[in-house]
Amino acid sequence: MFLGKTQLPYYPSKISIESGNLCNLRCPLCPTGQQDKSAQKGFISFDVFKKVIDEIGQSLTLIRLYNWGEPLLNKDLQKMIRYAKERGIDIKISTNLSMKMEDDQIDVLLKAGLGKIYISCNGASPSTYIKYHAGGDFELVMDNMKRLIQKKEELPNCHTKLVWLFHVFKHNEHETNAAQELAKKIGINIKISRMRPDMGKEIFETTQKALERDKAWIPDNPAYTVISTKRKKRIGCMLPWTETMINWDGSVLPCCAVYSEKHAFGNILENSFAEIWNNEMYVAARKEILGMKNEKKTICHTCKNSGFLHGG
Repeated sequence: MFLGKTQLPYYPSKISIESGNLCNLRCPLCPTGQQDKSAQKGFISFDVFKKVIDEIGQSLTLIRLYNWGEPLLNKDLQKMIRYAKERGIDIKISTNLSMKMEDDQIDVLLKAGLGKIYISCNGASPSTYIKYHAGGDFELVMDNMKRLIQKKEELPNCHTKLVWLFHVFKHNEHETNAAQELAKKIGINIKISRMRPDMGKEIFETTQKALERDKAWIPDNPAYTVISTKRKKRIGCMLPWTETMINWDGSVLPCCAVYSEKHAFGNILENSFAEIWNNEMYVAARKEILGMKNEKKTICHTCKNSGFLHGG
């Protein structure tokens, strides 16, 4: 990027692969939770996952096996994790953990070899939790979390890190300390994270529009919102040079913030990743970010024009 190159001689070392875009919850600021129909729905198959790994696995150090859905709903999850781990690739997943889990499921998950499991739980009490995690069960999440911790302690060679993700909104802002105390009590690391506005719309609109629409969710403390009202002097997005996002159906997108395959730069079921990584769409996106003359319009042009990258 700093050399102004738009044709790249290497593959990314870190990528996101969508396990699927179906979920058991109805979180209000997530397009999947909203049942947004602008994207086709499904789970990635092992064959599609294998194709990605076989093509670019030698360059990969990390796969984030999640995005717009719940990874634990994918029946091929363990098989995919094992295939990647056998090739020396670290894998993370993010789960809401709000589902009935048998002891053997807990055991298999921890023995799979995941580097990290993020557990999304935006509340330290049932009443606060349910305001965002519609359809979820706080007590079930806590029970599953405790069982994971207990089982991990019983497995001498389990190196999977468990992290409770607590995103701060207006309705749960008062519970950050309580969440930290609860995490300490049950023995899990907790990460207090900033909220994002409607995640399916954020790159298509201005900060002001997001602030106005989602004001009921935005915490009083500005330190807890990812939105900045200050316009940055330069664009800092390096993702088209360093990472990529592959949807469940093989669609290739420049980053995980883009919802719907209609914005894809290509599909690995139709072309090789090598062809897509330096095709006219990717080259146009890199030119757009660098401010070079560019006739081809991509989702990166939309993102830049809306001010998402600039925080304006």
